[in-house]
Parts: sequence; structure tokens; C-alpha cells
Amino acid sequence: MNVVEQYKKKIGLKHSRALAVICVLMTQALAQDPTKILPQAYKLQFENDWVKVTRVHYAPHEKLPAHQHTQTGSAYVYLNDSGPVVFNHIGLDYGAITRPATKAGSFRLYRGLKEIHEVENLSDLPSDFLRVEFKTEPINDKTLHGRFYRETYPAGENFQKVQFENEQIRITRLVCAAGKTLEFSTSAEPALLVALVASDFSLHKGNGKSAQSRLEMGQPKWVAVGQQEHLKNAGSAPAELLRFDFKTKPLSRDALEKNTKHEHPEK
Repeated sequence: MNVVEQYKKKIGLKHSRALAVICVLMTQALAQDPTKILPQAYKLQFENDWVKVTRVHYAPHEKLPAHQHTQTGSAYVYLNDSGPVVFNHIGLDYGAITRPATKAGSFRLYRGLKEIHEVENLSDLPSDFLRVEFKTEPINDKTLHGRFYRETYPAGENFQKVQFENEQIRITRLVCAAGKTLEFSTSAEPALLVALVASDFSLHKGNGKSAQSRLEMGQPKWVAVGQQEHLKNAGSAPAELLRFDFKTKPLSRDALEKNTKHEHPEK
């Protein structure tokens, strides 16, 4: 090999290394928080030490580039009837997985995993949902799976049913009939309410005083420990909500950032 060929080889190796570094940097950039790199699709609605709520919108036939999936157990609360969506996982054995069509008012549970995926909405319909991330200590998190749907309830009556519970989280479906009051308290565990339909309430504050409040569809409402709520449905239609009770303590920042083993249960 002459001097010229050696020089060309040396330059080629430098370019290869530079290209490899660029690829790594690009991958790291793509793995950033999707609310920052894809704000048209992911919008932060609420966050505290216990929970993070992100509103997600996939436009019809929209394709989203690779971005990071949440690493904590989550509930996906569907706000509309939508079609199938493909999640193409980067660098993982299970590759592309299709989420089937969803029904408004239903939710799905899914344990946290560290993964990066692309998204493609295959439908003419948008897909709108909330991603409710549990930032609390996971206990028996393998039970975080399954789909849960609206249930029938007596007309004109309040309805309450626990649809899921494990050592970490309790999820209750609530219906407050028109003109009736929904009363509950958080004696030892804080709770998050999520409105499944837009509803108007009259909030009783004591001393005979009340205030009007409106919860839009998908709007979260935090209820701290030791709080009592008296929500009177001031509208003409039933108010539907999901209540998330957090039974374990919030995780530390280091624990939240800890890698999670790649396993992919059935979606």
C-alpha cells in the first residue's frame, strides 16, 4: 500500500468514526421527551410527584419519527373512537406492533418499558387519548395490563365501580347523574380525576357557598390527601369520570430514570 492509499484509508476511517458519532447523537436527540420534540402530538396537561398526564393527538395518517416511550406504568385513556395505530420499536426484537381501534371512554393499562418507537396512524380518524404515567413505587406491576370499557348504569342514578386495583393503583369509574351530587374524600391516598365528557359542576365550599366549575373532556383534576369533594352535576347529561387513587409513595428521580428490562406484553 503506497502513501496515497494509506492516507485515503486514514481519512476514510476518520469519516466513519465521525459518521458513527453523528448517528449516536441523532439517536440521543430522537429519544428526547416527545412533548419537546413533537409538541403537535404530545402536550403536557398536568404533572406532580405522583403522576404525569400527557394529552396525545395522532392526526389521520400521521407518521411520527422515533421518540422515547414512557418508562413507568401507565393508563391510556381514550377520548374518541379511533382506528389502528402502528408502533414500530427501534432496535428491539418485537419490532412493529399494531394497537387496534379504540372506543371513547375506555382505557388500557401497560407496564413501563424503556424503548424508542415510531408511530403511524393507519386510519382516516384522529387518535386522541391521555397518557397517565404513574410516578409511584411499582408493586406487582406485571398486573398492569388489559382494556377496560364503559359499563351500563341505571338512568338518573349515580354509578361507581372499581375496574382495576393492585398494590400500586386503584382505578374507579364514576358517573354522576344530572342534578345529583358526587361526594368523596381522600383520607390517606391522593387521587386524580379525569373527565371523560365535558361537564359543569357546582362545587360546595361550606358555609352555604358554592362555585361553578367546568371540566372539559380529558381534563385532569388533582385531589390532595385529606380533601373532601362535593361535586353537583349542574348539566343536563351524566358526568363521567375516572378516578385514580395512588396507593404507594412517589419514586425518587434516580428510580424514575432507571432502565427497565425490555419485555413487551400483549397490547
